[in-house]
Amino acid sequence: MVGGLALGLTGLALAAGSYSIIVNGQVATKPAVVMNGETYVPLSALKGLGITGSVKGNTLTLTQKSAASAAPTAAGGANQITALEGCINQTLFNGIWRVKVVSLSPIHTADPGGPDTPGWAVKLEVRNGTQKTTSLMSTGFGASSGGSQPALVLTDGSTLALNDSDFLKPWSQDVLQGGVNTFTLRFSYPTGTTEAQAQALKPSKFILQINSDLPPYLGVKYSVPDPSLRVQLTCKK
Repeated sequence: MVGGLALGLTGLALAAGSYSIIVNGQVATKPAVVMNGETYVPLSALKGLGITGSVKGNTLTLTQKSAASAAPTAAGGANQITALEGCINQTLFNGIWRVKVVSLSPIHTADPGGPDTPGWAVKLEVRNGTQKTTSLMSTGFGASSGGSQPALVLTDGSTLALNDSDFLKPWSQDVLQGGVNTFTLRFSYPTGTTEAQAQALKPSKFILQINSDLPPYLGVKYSVPDPSLRVQLTCKK
């Protein structure tokens, strides 16, 4: 099967290079590239739109399935949720919060009984996009609010342990309308994990699962059916 499809994107000026692709809110695994003024999109990315390709002789045939029969685009496995999705340094807005993963950095936590434990620090920027003062705690973030704790998912689908104290203060902090709350969450590998083992299993996703069932008296509501957020850590805006 041919790997790319030349698209004439009218009115879109792109410099030579590569670009990450988002299809129906999902980040494609392969980028688009620009060559000689033409933008080439992998057929694997178009599958999210229900488009498949086949080659016979010198002819490439594209077929678009109906929306109902197109393959679902949500990530599978234990972490499957219908959520807003983006990349590092990309703002996602669910009607209440504008959330951006600013950075992902390797860290080490001191272990008095042995070598330092490797881990990762996720820096978040959370802005209140409503006309009311509110908090993450009152809008469905965190296990105590009906959602779940922030999750850092590795390439094998497992998750790292969150330092709960990092989330406690920003979770309960009131944020003024238009205000911003910037904080860092630390995640650690199991004690005894070597640096080589950590490098072999790097983070692939950061997930904030949010409970959308908010009481009317709050005066705010989410603008999407599932306000949860999934950030692909393999791409950056």
